[in-house]
Amino acid sequence: MIVAIGSLQREAIGIIRSGDYDRVEDAPKDFIAFRPLAENLPVIVLSGSGSERASRATLWAIEKFAPEAIISFGFCGATKGDSISGDIIIASKVTVLPGTPFEWSIGDATNSLDPDRTMLLAARTAVEVGGLDYYNGMIVTVSQVATTSGTKRWLGEAFNATALDTESHAIAKIATEKDIPWIVIASVLDDSEFDVPKIVNRTGFGPTERGFMAYLKHVVKTPLDFPALMRLGKSSTRARASLTAFMISFMDVHETLTAGEDLSESE
Repeated sequence: MIVAIGSLQREAIGIIRSGDYDRVEDAPKDFIAFRPLAENLPVIVLSGSGSERASRATLWAIEKFAPEAIISFGFCGATKGDSISGDIIIASKVTVLPGTPFEWSIGDATNSLDPDRTMLLAARTAVEVGGLDYYNGMIVTVSQVATTSGTKRWLGEAFNATALDTESHAIAKIATEKDIPWIVIASVLDDSEFDVPKIVNRTGFGPTERGFMAYLKHVVKTPLDFPALMRLGKSSTRARASLTAFMISFMDVHETLTAGEDLSESE
């Protein structure tokens, strides 16, 4: 069994709708989890945003499901000019940058982790088979969403990072400690030149979405953010579609690769 750990419902809804899933009723009240009815689909665990939530969700998922492998998945911000919304980022490495943006410095990125080679091969094969646009590169986990284009570009230049998120290193760290193979897959939501409205920052909050009224009140107070929010809505649709297509392709490829490994070992 593979467990896919994400943060928000909007990232996972396409995957859930693509197969038969039942909600896990005994999941912790601040998480959401879905168990597949078919073996070729992953368990979905949604933690909410931020490393602390991601760590707790990963530990719970390992205890609950005893997974053979873990996928960290979700949306990300691009840190280089080539990536656009909907592009898949396959993490060749993940690292963490602690503290607030005012405290970040080049020497602070620590604890780089490398994904499992078989999972990495399956991910690269899956995007090729699925015809998805993708990039390989380092993903930096930060404590809060980088909302300005200048901050995102600085992260790309200073750390040679391809993208940033707020959860993946926490998931990878625990999987590594538990000796469970893992991979980090992210779909670009906002490109490196896009300034993200601050209302989008959900770090520390659960997996459910803000309601329509929250965004309406924000637009009334900050009408200049309306075009950016409309653009993000369209970007979210593209990013979600790419994640869904990737996950379906990955599960098929991973099953084929691991079956081949099992056959070789038996011989």
